[in-house]
Amino acid sequence: MKVMKRDWWKVLCVIFISGFINMVLHKLLTPDDISNLSGIKFSYFVENGMILPAIIVWELLAYSVFALVFILIQDRIPGQRWKKGLLYGLSFGGLYFIGMFEAVLLLNTSVLSELVMGLTDAIAFIISGVMLGVFIGTDSVQKRNKNNSLAILIIGLFYLLGRYLAYTVVNVQSAYATNPWATLIWTLCQGLWIGIIYYMLETGTKGRTSIGQAAFFGGIVYGLNWFLNQIFMYILIEFTFDLLIRSGIDIVFIMIGVYAYKKWCNRKNPRDDSEAGGVLL
Repeated sequence: MKVMKRDWWKVLCVIFISGFINMVLHKLLTPDDISNLSGIKFSYFVENGMILPAIIVWELLAYSVFALVFILIQDRIPGQRWKKGLLYGLSFGGLYFIGMFEAVLLLNTSVLSELVMGLTDAIAFIISGVMLGVFIGTDSVQKRNKNNSLAILIIGLFYLLGRYLAYTVVNVQSAYATNPWATLIWTLCQGLWIGIIYYMLETGTKGRTSIGQAAFFGGIVYGLNWFLNQIFMYILIEFTFDLLIRSGIDIVFIMIGVYAYKKWCNRKNPRDDSEAGGVLL
């Protein structure tokens, strides 16, 4: 965390500029009319005209988490600093973009509206990632490990399993019964994209054991960013535990998916155990 002592002002500048860019893009490109959200109770912020300050606070929190996670992982990712930032921005810009379409299923919003909003978020996160790479990242020349694309499938399937457990057993809000095929397609796409994030950022995942690496990626790299994404909805809708339960299940099953993938890798290549610095659980 030396960068926080040396370049803290750069970190703050990137956070504020990123939030400002995202808000400006949304103001220019996306509708601000939320009256078409059917069948929901609006939040305290909407009812009391406080939606703008709430969004500003969320923007600062979201981009603070985004920046801090990058600082934690960037030194272990090979490549030029700007490429690291671009890769990181694409990873979570894509997550926000795909995640946006769940609102079509849950809130009956239009596909076009979510497409534009998703692209807006994606562009802002890509710009933020590049800024983080250029101004905070470091060039790394270490040898790139050969990542296994099977991680994408394994993590994607565990995400799918966790979500369908949430839909059918925990009974979180979903369109599983009313729109089963669209729900399946969205859930699978989201899970596979999370697998792609892990595939692209795997070298930045810290931890001496399989459990540690799974917890770091699932709980910090993916988990913190996704949690901030989910709580944005509390700016618009009345608080319920549904979103917290949903995001918690997502995070747990991503951890399990990463752990399963690492165990499979360790059986295929036992040398990975010693290289990781100990016996992997």
